[in-house]
Amino acid sequence: MDRAITWSLNHPIAPLPSYAIATVTIVAVAMARAQLVTSLLPWLLFVPVVLILGLLLGKGPGVYAALLSAFLAAVTIAGAGTPFWLTTQQWAATAVFAAVSISVVMIAAELRAAFRRLATQADEQARTNALLIEQDERLRLLNGELGHRIKNLLTIVGAVAAQTLRKAGNLKTANDALASRLAALGKATEFLTASESDSADLHALASAAFDAHGCHGSRCHYEGPVIRFNAQVTVALALALPEPVTNATKYGALSNDVGRVDLSWAILPGPNGDEPRFSLTWQERGGPEVRVPTRRGFGSLMIERSLRSYFRADTAITFDPADVVFKIEAPLAGAGMEGR
Repeated sequence: MDRAITWSLNHPIAPLPSYAIATVTIVAVAMARAQLVTSLLPWLLFVPVVLILGLLLGKGPGVYAALLSAFLAAVTIAGAGTPFWLTTQQWAATAVFAAVSISVVMIAAELRAAFRRLATQADEQARTNALLIEQDERLRLLNGELGHRIKNLLTIVGAVAAQTLRKAGNLKTANDALASRLAALGKATEFLTASESDSADLHALASAAFDAHGCHGSRCHYEGPVIRFNAQVTVALALALPEPVTNATKYGALSNDVGRVDLSWAILPGPNGDEPRFSLTWQERGGPEVRVPTRRGFGSLMIERSLRSYFRADTAITFDPADVVFKIEAPLAGAGMEGR
């Protein structure tokens, strides 16, 4: 019966068909009662039918079925010689039957409403359980991702520290350089954690590199289309871009009052219709006379090794007396792009 009630709740019947079903059912029971049951128990067969109709069709059709049952039962027991159709006792019994049947319908309607509430609660509980399972899975994935990021971050910190200490001439230089590079690494992590897509925009990376040295306006210019890089390339760029800015501030174009730095990038068509390519150019102009460095520092290593590896790119640094230029050119797919 509970399945039938649940089905009736999930497949509600319109009022007119409901009353038609109740009418046909009660008439059929009345005909069966007239043929098979003696007049001693004229209302017996109607009680369970009225109860079932109340449970399956609801209060309105149930009350209608109870009243129709009382009427048809009275018709089947009426005597031809009775002046008031029924005797006083039969009228009283019919009234009692009608009252009891309506009470049964009310109870059935309450049971039906209880089933509806339970079904609603079950659906809500199922949705809640599904959300909890989804959130638990998301939390598990986030914990795994957090552990992976921490492991990678510690690996990068160790590599940066080792390379900085190896190239530093003294403890103070090492301390200053390491602090600056860890700050750049922290900025990259901030970009990634603030982004839902686990990527960062090149404009934001360039702005952070220049802002760290207070370089603004025409002396520190950057331009290019909106490009987002994945986490690995973001970290590599966040560590690499501050290095030429630092060198330009100490020894290059930003060490005087007239020099300037231009950082530009673009997406270029590939040769012979091949895949488009990502191109980035750093150029210093107007600084002191450029001299080729006698040893490669951390920044040169980041550009020549790390960026080349992460971008799967061609990299080049040129030192002319008037300017310093380094270029990166890589296949678009190899640049770790997340979209434009």
